[in-house]
Amino acid sequence: MKRIYIAVIFLLITLCAAAVETGYITAKADMFISKIENIDKLMRRNEYTSALRICQNTEKEWYDSAGTIDMLLIHDYVDEIGLSIAKMTSFAERKNIDMYFSESTDAKKELTSIKESEYPLLENLL
Repeated sequence: MKRIYIAVIFLLITLCAAAVETGYITAKADMFISKIENIDKLMRRNEYTSALRICQNTEKEWYDSAGTIDMLLIHDYVDEIGLSIAKMTSFAERKNIDMYFSESTDAKKELTSIKESEYPLLENLL
């Protein structure tokens, strides 16, 4: 009977860890999507200085949190998002609006993808 109790305890620990990991990734992805959408609004209004400043802060925040996110996700996904954010900063700096929005769209899609891939759905388990 002890073995059953121990197995149930391990199962509960695993479920709690999975819930915390899913919540963390979802919160981070939502935060970065929100920041990118804010930068998008500034770029549309031709407020390049503000957009560039926020873009640089977003890039720094991504690299600060990338280490933790890297432990939880596939390394390539994290690198792709970081690269997209870096390109966004570069394009905002050069005021290249078309290329900026192209990278912005890619970054938001990648962030949405990593967020949705963490949900406990049948398609994610198979």
